[in-house]
Amino acid sequence: MIEQAMRAERENGKQAVILIGHGSRAAGADDDMARVARGLRAAGDGIVEICRMSGRGPRFVEAFEKCIRQEAKEIIVIPYFLHFGVHLRQDIPEMLREAVAKHPEVRLVLGRHLGYDDALVALVERRIAESETLCDVRDLPRSPIDRRPEEMGGEPRLE
Repeated sequence: MIEQAMRAERENGKQAVILIGHGSRAAGADDDMARVARGLRAAGDGIVEICRMSGRGPRFVEAFEKCIRQEAKEIIVIPYFLHFGVHLRQDIPEMLREAVAKHPEVRLVLGRHLGYDDALVALVERRIAESETLCDVRDLPRSPIDRRPEEMGGEPRLE
């Protein structure tokens, strides 16, 4: 019942979600976070934005203001991080407090980071199994910055 009410708020635009990731200067480095955001939107989660702590934008303030312009009254920030480090302990809460100080009419919630979940164990097991067919690291191209790992070593090993 509560979940249905929350989804209704998201669908009517009163609630928004911002995924905040670390960021990178490498093009496409955070495509997966953008895919998650698209999946949330497609599932009917209403306003969903992404932002980054560093590297290529947008920054949190830009995503926050975009949600405000779309008349969000509650914004839930989900840190797209596995580890509970300095960004989560200090940088992000401070950044959120500064942003919401200018908008007292908005409720801003810092949700839990991705962290540990039993689903991650299964995912890591799957990645281990997938790695059995990848090439040895010595056979990887020298400049892999523009390609994802699965694009670099997809050839099966010769034994």
